[in-house]
Amino acid sequence: MQAPDDATCLSAPPDALCSLVRQVGKPAFVGALLASSRVFAPVEFVSIFLYPNKNTPIFVGTEGPVGRRYASSAADHYMARHYRDDPNLGIMFEHGGVDGSRITYVSRDDIPTVGYRTWCYDRAHIADRLSLVGRTERGLSFSVSFYGGRETGVLSESNRRALAAFFPIVRAVALRHFELWRNGGIDPVTTRVRVLERFPMLSPREADVAAGVVAGMTAEEIGGWLGIAPTSVITHRKRAYERVAVANQREFLRVFYGS
Repeated sequence: MQAPDDATCLSAPPDALCSLVRQVGKPAFVGALLASSRVFAPVEFVSIFLYPNKNTPIFVGTEGPVGRRYASSAADHYMARHYRDDPNLGIMFEHGGVDGSRITYVSRDDIPTVGYRTWCYDRAHIADRLSLVGRTERGLSFSVSFYGGRETGVLSESNRRALAAFFPIVRAVALRHFELWRNGGIDPVTTRVRVLERFPMLSPREADVAAGVVAGMTAEEIGGWLGIAPTSVITHRKRAYERVAVANQREFLRVFYGS
């Protein structure tokens, strides 16, 4: 299913769209996107990921009004291993990639992999998912996914149509957010100062790598920036997480932005 053209996009209240646009490139962007999407459908969660390759999902953000812990738990398990079971990954990398943008839909009952279904849907109280899948201007695959909650049930066909009509705006703001988040609005050199202010226990190299993590850079990108091997980046990143007492990128970003 192709994403609708701009001309087919439904109108949203100006206040909702203005709020969304104001948060582009900022930590509150995902929450603003969720709030805007609920104008069109009873969405309970939103998650956003970038995929430099099929083995490296980069967590951009997640939000859910019913209970953020459910959205966060699903993101943790997804990044740990279950992204490999995501049908969107096959669309991105195993079937010629994404030409333009596509809309995908999957319900909890459609997922054959027990672990993926259990940890990323059942335990997260998720019933189904409508996703926008595409590529950034730099060629990175991305997904922006909207979820129906188990308590409210799967999104109806009319809900999905209304939400899909919002996707041209979603794509436009998401692409701009990615550029600011990864390459402009979050500068690793500037961010390093705040990283050390927040986490003075980090060594200078760990702070360098942590700043790259906040900027959304991959291990390869951080290595190129710092002039060290990606394997060294992974080692310093692991040590930084241990010093901050977090287990992964998502938890690190939550603690960083919670400061």
